[in-house]
Amino acid sequence: MLRVSHLLPAACLALASAVVHGGAQAPNAKKVNAPPKPLTTAGGVFTAAQAAKGEQVYMTFCVSCHPAGTYAAPSFREKWHGAPLAKLFDLVTETMPKTEPGSLDTRDYVHVISYILKINGAPPGKTPLPDDSAALGKIRLYLPRR
Repeated sequence: MLRVSHLLPAACLALASAVVHGGAQAPNAKKVNAPPKPLTTAGGVFTAAQAAKGEQVYMTFCVSCHPAGTYAAPSFREKWHGAPLAKLFDLVTETMPKTEPGSLDTRDYVHVISYILKINGAPPGKTPLPDDSAALGKIRLYLPRR
């Protein structure tokens, strides 16, 4: 016949084991997804073809008022580093070209932005830069120091 006094240590041991093993298994049982990394221009958010087309658009419509290098100058980089890409896109689409703001095709503005990213050292990728402000708002400008 089992005595209750013998059951008590066994029960405590079983409970302690369950707590230890249960606590060790809890993180594995319910995995918590890490928050997604923020999307930046360092992650290849435009294509090389977009940047090439952007250079053509820039040379046609922009260079007369904005000499080459304007958008890769330290002051530009300091002002825009960390900003949502939509902020730059909205500024360009609403105010450029100076003589006819907003007159270019949306894709041309995206191409110019891609070119600006390229001349600032951002790497091209396989996914084209989107042409809407909401999607661009999810991308932060990352302009590496030179």
